[in-house]
Amino acid sequence: MTELRKMQWNNHVWSALCASITPMPPIIRKRALLKIIKTSEELAKKRNSNIVEKEDLINAIYKKVPSSVRKMCLDSLLEFGISPNN
Repeated sequence: MTELRKMQWNNHVWSALCASITPMPPIIRKRALLKIIKTSEELAKKRNSNIVEKEDLINAIYKKVPSSVRKMCLDSLLEFGISPNN
């Protein structure tokens, strides 16, 4: 999956993303991953950062993950200590 990235990612954030998409239904998993990666990287660039960080990932999830699976995705991030509230 790392070949899908065009920027450097915080390793912890990348691991959290990979884990967070695993519970998604297979039919939407790949598409969601591509959208999340692209949007996260765009958000990092807007912050003038060369590294994708947790705030980029969280914002991308809110923007691109369908509401039907968004909570599941965010809950998976919590297992990595990544919360939309911190």
